[in-house]
Amino acid sequence: MIRCLIVDDEHLAREAIKAYIEKIPELALVGECENALQAMAFLRKENIDLIFLDIEMPEIDGISFLKYVKNNPRVVFTTAYRNYAIEAFDLDVIDYLLKPISFERFVLAINKFYERKNSNVSHNETNKTNRNFINIKANRKTYKIDIVNIDYIESLKDYVKIICADESIITHDSLSNFETILKEYGFIRTHNSFLVAIDKIKSFNSESVFLKNKELPISRTYKKFVLSHLER
Repeated sequence: MIRCLIVDDEHLAREAIKAYIEKIPELALVGECENALQAMAFLRKENIDLIFLDIEMPEIDGISFLKYVKNNPRVVFTTAYRNYAIEAFDLDVIDYLLKPISFERFVLAINKFYERKNSNVSHNETNKTNRNFINIKANRKTYKIDIVNIDYIESLKDYVKIICADESIITHDSLSNFETILKEYGFIRTHNSFLVAIDKIKSFNSESVFLKNKELPISRTYKKFVLSHLER
């Protein structure tokens, strides 16, 4: 059972999410909070698996709240505003739902939660050699991939393709999960479909990044974020 908390200052918004939660047997609504301060107090008493969190709230907004919370549960942002999307995904949220939220879109967010929970990728740091690896489950095997050998990762709907210097591996997973693991190792999201190793980028312009033998697009959504990092 997935223990859920709704944090939203709008009563109607809370009721809508509550109704969706009640339709899915695997979800259990444990609490509702009208603001971030109530949520902080609630989390000190209860263990939560998933928070449906509004962004624009009085006193403390959802993004600030998430930065304050230690050992925070998984989060799905629910908001009427598009302009927080990049900052939100920088905080490793499961999904970003725009109000009014359809039930179909809500179910997709829950599926993403399960994808993250049941991921086929794990991180393994080998202290003796000071090398970092990820273990990829594919083709009934586990592949041990040195992170420094990864050029980029491409999303293929329900799968991802990991492109290395000497091999490519396809596994059932999400690009957002790889982004969570690899962003601290110098990987950057340039597009909904691409996660790229910054040190493999040879050149770039406002539309694309260029690797040794590959050109990858920069989407409008990620352009400002990508260029601000590459122009440092």
